[in-house]
Amino acid sequence: MAGAISLVGATTSAFAYDGWADSIATAYSLNGPLSGVSTTINASDDVDWYSWTNDTGSNASWNATLQSPAGLNYDMHMVLRTGTQYLSLGSAGDQGPGGLDWPGGTIQAGDTIYFQIRGQKGSDWSTSALYTFNINHP
Repeated sequence: MAGAISLVGATTSAFAYDGWADSIATAYSLNGPLSGVSTTINASDDVDWYSWTNDTGSNASWNATLQSPAGLNYDMHMVLRTGTQYLSLGSAGDQGPGGLDWPGGTIQAGDTIYFQIRGQKGSDWSTSALYTFNINHP
């Protein structure tokens, strides 16, 4: 089934589906003019991956927000790629169903941070309830 996806900061919309951004290799990049998305987790085994690469030329701070839909609890897991190594950064603090999770940190120039969004339990998904994910790098 397809669910709607909105690109924050863009006027274009598309459709999310299983197979879209379902792994680190196919992560949706949030470099450039887009800073976030609103879309669905449309099955119990669906996950969405996003990435941001620090292309500023120096260390950069970042913060991310994940707004779970009302009544659903989504989790955000983070992985840092530095050189050829992938390091787990763990999970964002869980604020519960409908909550706003908000991790942050600093990464070195050239490093990439990946964010995995998924339902906390097998019942935490919906083909119509949108979550919103944003990354900021002030």
